[in-house]
Amino acid sequence: MAATSTTALPVVSRHPYVAQLDALEDVLGADLVADALGMGPLTSAAELAITLERYRTTLLEPIELPALTNARRLASRGRTQELIALDQNFLGHHPEWLPLAAGSTRFGRDTLARLRPLRDERVVQRMLEAVQAGKIPGHHLIVFGLTMAVYSIPARQGLADYAQGALEAVVATAAGKLKLTQEDRAALLAPSQAHLPQAISRMVA
Repeated sequence: MAATSTTALPVVSRHPYVAQLDALEDVLGADLVADALGMGPLTSAAELAITLERYRTTLLEPIELPALTNARRLASRGRTQELIALDQNFLGHHPEWLPLAAGSTRFGRDTLARLRPLRDERVVQRMLEAVQAGKIPGHHLIVFGLTMAVYSIPARQGLADYAQGALEAVVATAAGKLKLTQEDRAALLAPSQAHLPQAISRMVA
């Protein structure tokens, strides 16, 4: 795979890896996550705290981080057919993801389109062709793992960046409605953040 450093691009350009992290709020809205967890719309910081813990233990650690890990591994080895199968079968293996699927696939397809200029990256081009042909949905988790491989992002760094960004996205999308201060946000994130290093170590062991 081509190894492109995130520091090699002009400052004015939003690197595809960074852009995906910055846009996680488009997928992981707090009320959508709560819905996926079988909870109602959030009405308090206490409910958001419960949602974050359930999100971490039900979706983030057992589903999202393994999907990212597998996608990165397959893409880095050029195993495109297996990567396509991973995307095709994702929702069937994880029906609890259904409330998040529309945002996930919209985000993933948009990201793949933005990767189109990487003509020499065969895996990218074949994934893009598969999306355009309607063969795969293009979940953002699979595309993020592919992006990690294309830009040689170390697994531990990519998983940590994604997990942190995902938790922050859930909190950020509830902050206005719940009138959360920066201190509130930090306090809500701290318990989940404390568990991330151990979870990520299991993924990269």
